Amino acid sequence: MWGYAKEGSRVARGFARGIALVVPAGAVSFALTRVWMTLAVNLHITIGSTDGAVSAMQVLVTTIMVSRFLTDAALVALARRVASLGSHPVAAMCAAASLSFGILFATCAANGWIPSFVLLVAGSALCGVGIELFWLLWSELFVSMEFGKVKTVMLAKIGVDAVCALVMSPIPLDSAFMILVLLPFLCLAGFRRAWLRRDVEGASFQAKPWRAVLLRQFAPIGIGVALLCFGFSFSQAGFQNVLSGIDNTYALGMQTSVLGRFLTFAVMAVALRFAKDCHFEVLFRVSILVAAVGFLSLILPFEGRFACFCVAVIVASFVAENAMTLLTVYAAKHATNPPVRILACGQLALRAGGLLGVAAGNVIALSIAAGTHEEILPYLVSLEVLLLTFAGMYFIREQSVNRFLWEVVPANGGSADSASRKAALLAEAFGLTQREREVLALLLRGRSIPYIKETLYISTNTAKTHVRHIYQKVGVHERQELITLANAFRGA
Repeated sequence: MWGYAKEGSRVARGFARGIALVVPAGAVSFALTRVWMTLAVNLHITIGSTDGAVSAMQVLVTTIMVSRFLTDAALVALARRVASLGSHPVAAMCAAASLSFGILFATCAANGWIPSFVLLVAGSALCGVGIELFWLLWSELFVSMEFGKVKTVMLAKIGVDAVCALVMSPIPLDSAFMILVLLPFLCLAGFRRAWLRRDVEGASFQAKPWRAVLLRQFAPIGIGVALLCFGFSFSQAGFQNVLSGIDNTYALGMQTSVLGRFLTFAVMAVALRFAKDCHFEVLFRVSILVAAVGFLSLILPFEGRFACFCVAVIVASFVAENAMTLLTVYAAKHATNPPVRILACGQLALRAGGLLGVAAGNVIALSIAAGTHEEILPYLVSLEVLLLTFAGMYFIREQSVNRFLWEVVPANGGSADSASRKAALLAEAFGLTQREREVLALLLRGRSIPYIKETLYISTNTAKTHVRHIYQKVGVHERQELITLANAFRGA
């Protein structure tokens, strides 16, 4: 009886910690979208349905993309000095203050209460800094958690985000303004509580670092993700105001935003179920497939084609962003690099592609607005599909993900032949055959089973058999344990 009571108490505490994590994270994620929808309708009220409103929104979106990009770039550069953001209460306070004052400045300027375009831009920049810092703070907290729970929390966050968007979408403008000003400090309190919990109980979840991550390992994935985000942002910035019109941007935007979030929850739930053994490339492929369907719907002659396009791009963008977060969190759990550096590099790839896409989309939007969109639309859609396919098929593949997650690189920057030397030591100590030694060296370089099969001219079943025999002889059960052993092994 006492055992059941203790187990029930443990489950209750775990549920409370989950609520402390999920609700503020979902609220922060929701906040940024609500800010921009509020700004959109405010600009429509203040400026009217003119080219000035469209130009103002373009400046605002570009400003927030630039501020998020610069925030990530600064954190990458300063990662050696600031190894952890969460351990500095000032960082979390700056995130909350930036978001609250950014909302205050931007909304006051957009509503005409303080007629200043400079204040509008400054508020947008502060919003970008605040939301990026908050996202990195939560990602750093995820690094200290067991990865299975991280996926659960991420999925729950998407669900809370969707419910918040549905429930709060009809809230009047004045109430929404007050909520958005106070919300970041509620999120700050939730984060600090979760972070302190992490300090007390996170040690049992903290994985032992066993490798260093180099830029060359992340570069293929970063390029692919940047291409994906370029396509998403380019299409939204280039087509949205032209095809929908400024008059119904707010109503259509809220409907597609809510629907997109619920569909994202469904898509992520299915994808995470099938993306086992850290096959994060599956999530990126799902993002590519959803986006391709949305882009192709633009050239089909039906009335709701633009709504389908918007929903598909929202789903694809969220799936890609969450996939990058999961990938970098997993890598940061096992790397000797500062977690902030790896997490910020992932976000930097997202923001670089998004920023370039917004800039290119704004240029295209001006051309389309001149009345030539019917002629060039099929070519633009074809370009989008080509970019997404190229990014998915070449850059974000199983081989690239495996090398990023598993390739052994000495923490002190040793030679690139470290995997071969470690494989030789393990083969001699555990009596591996020559072929098993060759397979082991490829495993330590982050190579996948298909790559091993093609390189050694053996069948897939033979490659899997060699891997199984290696695991049995050295006494491990998965590649992470093998890498840990290889990293620590110094010979018999």
